[in-house]
Amino acid sequence: MTATIKYELSDGSITTVVEVMERTGLSRIGAHRRLKNMNDVDMIFTRVGEIPRDSYTKYTWISEPVRIVWGIPINPEYLDGTTDGNTVYNRDGKVLTYAERVGLANYRDKLRNEWRDSSTNIKNKQRR
Repeated sequence: MTATIKYELSDGSITTVVEVMERTGLSRIGAHRRLKNMNDVDMIFTRVGEIPRDSYTKYTWISEPVRIVWGIPINPEYLDGTTDGNTVYNRDGKVLTYAERVGLANYRDKLRNEWRDSSTNIKNKQRR
């Protein structure tokens, strides 16, 4: 006999993956992911495809300062986002989640655009 995992929602009620599947039309994986990532009752029980994209929480990448020992950078910022195939790591070797990877890409894009705007040598300021 398998035990069903119960999730507590923001209003104090308790639900399971099976109940979310039945009420929303999500697959088992989709219902589990929704319960894992949020606990707002209205968002969890919204039917498939009705959650607007801008309502997802956005991760903001905050770059930590570089540690320097005897003039040598120990953890330079360019090591954030290194990969060994399909897995992406930060500069300390921790695996990045999807939200962290997107936040890092947005952070680097923002820095690149600031650099391009401040440069007098770049004539074509069209962005992709």
